[in-house]
Amino acid sequence: MQKILKYTLVSCLVMGFAPGVKGKLAKKRNGDKGIVSDTVSVKSFTGIGPVQYELPPEKTKEQLLREAFDQKHIASGSVTKELEERDLNIVLQQTGQYYPLPSNTANSTMDLETSLQRSLQSYLQIGNMEMVSNLQNRLALLYVKDKRYEKAIGSFERALAIKAEINDFHAQAIIASNLGALYEFLDNTDRALFYYDLMNKNALRAKSVHNEAVALEHLAVLKARKGQFKEAQHDIIKRVLPLYKKEKNVSGRVSAYNSLAAIYLLEKKYTESRWFHLQAVKVASLASNSQRDMSYSLYHLGKVKKLLKEYELAITDYTSAAAYALQAGDEMLRLRIYDDLGDVYLKTENYTKASEYLTEYHHIKNRLFPASDVKVVVSTTKEEGAMTVMQNTSM
Repeated sequence: MQKILKYTLVSCLVMGFAPGVKGKLAKKRNGDKGIVSDTVSVKSFTGIGPVQYELPPEKTKEQLLREAFDQKHIASGSVTKELEERDLNIVLQQTGQYYPLPSNTANSTMDLETSLQRSLQSYLQIGNMEMVSNLQNRLALLYVKDKRYEKAIGSFERALAIKAEINDFHAQAIIASNLGALYEFLDNTDRALFYYDLMNKNALRAKSVHNEAVALEHLAVLKARKGQFKEAQHDIIKRVLPLYKKEKNVSGRVSAYNSLAAIYLLEKKYTESRWFHLQAVKVASLASNSQRDMSYSLYHLGKVKKLLKEYELAITDYTSAAAYALQAGDEMLRLRIYDDLGDVYLKTENYTKASEYLTEYHHIKNRLFPASDVKVVVSTTKEEGAMTVMQNTSM
């Protein structure tokens, strides 16, 4: 009798528990709209025994791959920012004596900063203002590398003021270019315009055709960002290209054509943008040692075709751009190219190629940014054809 009573109580508990579980899971499905397909469902249950669960179907290789691409896109903002920071450090210039950049350790940066400050004080005491301004500019470059942008602006401006006092027009053009590039990176278009205009004025005084062309090219792109498309296009065609041609600067002409194409792209004139990128490719192909010019021109041409959904043509341009970038040793550009190539192959449902380029993208990313907080580890197998992405937080 006791056994029968005990069994009955257990059965009642199980039967009473089953509807409760079912109700909670149903609420979760209704509340969490984004994960309905992954929620475990409970079959209607009557009688004695365990609750019967219905598991969601196993994800396909294509679904897993798309999830891996989603993870890449989520992290793309931080990757783009790091690439832009490196681009900024590459274009900044020194004046006077060259001081090598420190390694990526805090101690070496602090040591160099201390050394530069001491040298500054020494030259200030003896009244050598040319060296003081050169060191202020160099100190600003160090601050940019260390992401202390406000301090960098202060040092650049002090260096520029001294160069103005001693009438060094060439150095003023260089420092104004540094300030223009920094403000452009900080998305302060008005201040960037001011300093590139100052660069142009000092280039004219120094009779530097090259710096004049560079300044005008930057000014044209910035004008386009403010919606002044016609003026920007006119400046490139009537002022910048003739200056580069005058100094027989092939890379300058390639850059100008690509900038003109970028201006038309901002205006959403895709046909014109594609045509001027093709002109850049044509000019670059006529020069020797043009791997870098060819790689960037083809990369941007591929991006326009991607926007036009001409995917097969875009793949051809991206693939050629990657080959030239490899020859030029430009890993940052290869990262950008593989990023786009993977996306294009995913859109065309070529999952094997999409997986390959996603793998290459993460390999290069981890080489370029080995000390980043989130490192992506990629593993693939030929049998599965799928990709697993894991995030490891480094201490």
